[in-house]
Amino acid sequence: MKIYVARQPIFDRKMNVFGYELLYRESTDNYCSSLDDTQATSELINNAFINMQFDELTLGCRAFINFSGELIEKKIPLTLPREKVVIEILERVDITEKVVEACRHLKQQGYLLALDDFIFDKDYSCLIELADIIKIEFNQVSIDLQVKIMQELSGQAKFLAEKVETREEYRLARDIGYDYFQGYFFSRPILVKGNERKVLK
Repeated sequence: MKIYVARQPIFDRKMNVFGYELLYRESTDNYCSSLDDTQATSELINNAFINMQFDELTLGCRAFINFSGELIEKKIPLTLPREKVVIEILERVDITEKVVEACRHLKQQGYLLALDDFIFDKDYSCLIELADIIKIEFNQVSIDLQVKIMQELSGQAKFLAEKVETREEYRLARDIGYDYFQGYFFSRPILVKGNERKVLK
């Protein structure tokens, strides 16, 4: 059976590829609609690490992978190689004591943590201190507010501008100090196909 994973590159300020966000896909439509966050990530991990050659999929770069609160609490990220992944904490995650403790343990084990789609009116204080990267939807938040939060958290984490869709947005994001960049201006998610491995009985 055919399986699919999409990857979207993330660039640093020198326009080198820092990593790829990996996304679960159901078909050649390059879109996922029927699975919740936990199911989608579980399928993605299975496809990327078991059914495909992971290092070929990521071209030797780090893989950014979204995680739900359920998977974080179950410590599923610990099953992945810490030197090859960035654990993205989805914006929909309820920030419970269990989630914070699991993230603290991941940090202690040497994993990189990213806050996905940073929400400015949500209390992230207990996770900000653990985050290595904060992702902000560049075209969804006022520039003044972005500059404010970046100044307030300067030195605590690096910032990734996502959904950068034009050259002007890229230049502006670079000028106000973003460290990493992702979006359609650089590349849409690229579909990678593979074959599900058969399990011998």
